[in-house]
Formats: sequence, C-alpha cells, structure tokens
Amino acid sequence: MTLDELMADVALEVPDAPRASIRDMIRWAARELCTEADAWVTEEGPVIYGADSDYPAIVAPAGEPLRIVSLTLGGREVGQGDQFEQRSPTDIHFYRQPGESVVNGRLACRPRPGEMPPDAVTSRWASAIGDGARWRLLLLPQPWRNPELASYYQQRFLAGIADARQHSRLGHARGGARVMMRRFI
Repeated sequence: MTLDELMADVALEVPDAPRASIRDMIRWAARELCTEADAWVTEEGPVIYGADSDYPAIVAPAGEPLRIVSLTLGGREVGQGDQFEQRSPTDIHFYRQPGESVVNGRLACRPRPGEMPPDAVTSRWASAIGDGARWRLLLLPQPWRNPELASYYQQRFLAGIADARQHSRLGHARGGARVMMRRFI
C-alpha cells in the first residue's frame, strides 16, 4: 500500500483533517511501529564497518539503525550476548575482536523523521499504521476531535504493535510450525 492509498484510507475516518496532517501522522505511526516492534528488519548490505578496529560503526542501508538482530561472524550466525553487545543504536562492543572488517547480519531499522519504511513494511502493517494515525488525529484539538474513537484506535494500534513484535520474534516467518507425528507402534 502506498502513502497516498493509506492517506485516503485514513481520510475516510477524519475527512476534515488537512492532507499534510494526515501524512505527518501516518509517518509518525510508521516510525513508532518500527521502533517498538522491529517491524523493519533488513539483511541487505553490511551492518558493521570497521569491526576489527577500536571503533566499529553500525550502519543501516536505509533509515536509522535500532537493534542488531543477528550477525554473521566466522561463518555462523550469532545473537546479542553471544559474541557482542549493543549498548546503543550506534555503539557495539565485541567480546573478542573479529578478524573481518565488514560484518553482515540482520538489523532492525526505523525510518528517519518525515520518511516512510519500505513498501513491503508499509503494505504488511498498513492497518496498524492507519490505526495509529487515526488515533493521533482524533486527539488533536480540532473540530473533528473524538476522544472515545481515539481510544478505540489507540487499542487497535497497540494490538498491531504487539502483532508486529510477535511476528518479529518468530523470525519474520509465515505459516505455522510443522511437527512430525510420532509413530503409533
């Protein structure tokens, strides 16, 4: 779903709101969703430059880096607390300095202020982003203000964040787990 389609969807509930306000609230909701739920995890490009130096740098290919989900060190995937710790979104400490300078991995990102995440993230979480935008718009001190309806959309937005967080924790996989049946005899 594109930003224009999402704006049209939100405008159905708050028709008197200016398009600029709707767009800003959609961007705010998308940024909040990505920040709270790791909804945007990228695997493209290197995550860390200068890993073998005293000052390694965490770099997001797009947007702002938030959390390292995993790194590929020495041919195996490692997580937080295994061979490194991330102290802040841009600060990483390796327990043992890696041999390579450039390290690939999975990085949770969020869009920069005023920007949107990639279309895949926006399409997947469009309903939650729209609910967050409606929530904030309905709380503004304007003629369309409706605190009761805003509370409803706040709950839906928080439920969308919880769904995105669970989706992220399960590895961004679709479908359920498959279990092999035990033999009867």
